[in-house]
Amino acid sequence: MKRRRTRTLSDAGSPSREAKKAVKSPPVSSKSNVSSDAQLAANQEEMEVDKRSAASDVVSFERGTEEIRKLVAEIQEQKLSGTDTNESRIRCTLLFTILKKLNRLSHMRCKKSRERTQEAKQKVDGLHLQLQNLLYEVMHLKKEITKCLEFKSKDEEIELVPEDEFFRDAPKEISKPDVTKVDSHQLMLARLEWELEQRKTLALQKEQFLKKKETLVKEIQTKKNFLDSLQPELANILKATQPVQEYMNMPLDAQRLQHETAKYLPQPLYILYVQASAYSEACDPNLEVKILGDLDVAKAAAEAKAAAREEESDSDQEASDGHKRSKHRRKKEEARLEEKRKLLTKRHPLQIQLQVHCEDIAAVHLLVSFLPAFNTVVVAPSLSLNEIVSGPVLENSALLSSDLLLSCLFPEDDGNRAPNPSSLYQLAKVGITNFSEFVAPVGKPYMWVQRISGLDFLPEELHEVVAKSSVSLSYMEATIKAIRTRILARLALQQQLTCLEGLTIPQNKNHLQMFPSKISSLLNSWSPATLEEFSEQPVLRALIDDGFIKESDMLYKAVFERKKVQLRAAVVLSQEYPTTPPFFSIEVCCGKAVIQDSSTKAIEGEVNVFYPELTEQDSSFNLLANQLRRLQMCFDIYLESGSLNDVQGAESFDREKLFLRVKNAPALRQSIVEVECLYSVQIE
Repeated sequence: MKRRRTRTLSDAGSPSREAKKAVKSPPVSSKSNVSSDAQLAANQEEMEVDKRSAASDVVSFERGTEEIRKLVAEIQEQKLSGTDTNESRIRCTLLFTILKKLNRLSHMRCKKSRERTQEAKQKVDGLHLQLQNLLYEVMHLKKEITKCLEFKSKDEEIELVPEDEFFRDAPKEISKPDVTKVDSHQLMLARLEWELEQRKTLALQKEQFLKKKETLVKEIQTKKNFLDSLQPELANILKATQPVQEYMNMPLDAQRLQHETAKYLPQPLYILYVQASAYSEACDPNLEVKILGDLDVAKAAAEAKAAAREEESDSDQEASDGHKRSKHRRKKEEARLEEKRKLLTKRHPLQIQLQVHCEDIAAVHLLVSFLPAFNTVVVAPSLSLNEIVSGPVLENSALLSSDLLLSCLFPEDDGNRAPNPSSLYQLAKVGITNFSEFVAPVGKPYMWVQRISGLDFLPEELHEVVAKSSVSLSYMEATIKAIRTRILARLALQQQLTCLEGLTIPQNKNHLQMFPSKISSLLNSWSPATLEEFSEQPVLRALIDDGFIKESDMLYKAVFERKKVQLRAAVVLSQEYPTTPPFFSIEVCCGKAVIQDSSTKAIEGEVNVFYPELTEQDSSFNLLANQLRRLQMCFDIYLESGSLNDVQGAESFDREKLFLRVKNAPALRQSIVEVECLYSVQIE
């Protein structure tokens, strides 16, 4: 068994005879022979590597390792059994030598593979470099091609005259139509030559003009020096003419100063100043226009605004820096809101004063200011009276107060609403809800003052509105006339109210033609009333609910009495008096009986409906007194016609007067007319 196994191992992986001889052969003593033999062996192995395949070496390596395992096991068994192990050891040593050779061959094969790989890589790198060089050359060529395609000659930047003008104006020596019309290149050269000739001509003209300019500049400087020396003399002449200007009522210096100041007005006030001055000069000499305010502050504000516009590019950076600084000195919320509120009501430094004279009786002063934050114009009116009428009129000054003086000058324009809806959003940010109370200290923003200043706000308009002269021109005349009419009407109304407080109905010069000479009933009481007192009466409460009687109306109570019979009248005076006539609601009281029948309704119709008859022979300003006088007359007719005969305890009244009516009365007067006609027949 042992011999057969040994033969099997020797047959599977037996080393060659040369290897056995190499193992058994003794070492050579000479070093040169050893190195040459080693070199020779290495060369042989390199040649053997080329001839042998790696796969066969792997198979031989596996067989050798398997044989070594078996031999090691046999050697162990032989040691255990005490048998000789020399042969097995020799064979195992030879197998180790073979494995070392295979290992050397594998390393040599790996080295050659690396060398071949490195050579191939170097070739690839060389080819890649060649490719990069070619791509760079292609890119360079493309750039050069692009430059060539985009190249523009200097002649392309020159604006040449059109070809038609060239052939028309250029001489034939330059244009050469026989050649240039065929050859575009020659055409371009000819046009360039013509352009050169023209520019030479223009250069000569330029030199001539420059010489002429220098001459004119010298003349201008000479005249300027003369004018500068003339300025002090003119100032002395103007100063000497001031007495003449005052004597001839021609304040030229004052007008010049006003015109210089007008340059610094905001746009709406400037338009108001121009239009009001033009209207005063052309149509109304009783209108005076002045500019008030601090001119130096206005100039500083204008300069600051201009500087802010120039530095607008740096505003963001400055704002961020200022915000950082403000963090160290942050104020309380209320203090900051109060500052914002003050800025909203800050007026422009310059204002316009309109002084409207009313027939030498009174003059109204309108101080017009501009609020830049709201883009709104406000007006503060004040009234000055002549000494002759100032005494009795000012006894009751509520009617002539600045709050009511120009209220409702035009329909529904009480000055309590914001003309510009965008201002309400600005007020909401600072916690203000009532616009009228907020701007009351600086004036009221009536719509008519916006329009004469060129501002015309549309409903719910949020963008900025620019003042226009056409808007001011359209409303100027009507507004000045309405203001003058309002002042005269208020003065007349105030005089009537003053007399009525003394229980006297004013009489006009034509009262004998309008009313009977003798009226028996007397005005027993005249007193102001409140809306709450009116609302206690059902008839008046219905009028209040329907909006016929408003909170802005002036309410009064009047009592006429004759022999313990009273006529109580509720009088409603509108702010638009006399455009809107007074309204009367009456009732007759006899003892405890209160009478409101068809006759009293007819009296109300006589006073409220047929009031235009009272203005035919008298001014409409005296409408209230004439209506009261007619009411007094109708009360006498009512009593003397026996309308109270059916009332228990009522006294009888003598028929003292004859009432005649020339023309037929309308249907609404039928009851009063029947009474008058019946009473006339009985008297006759």
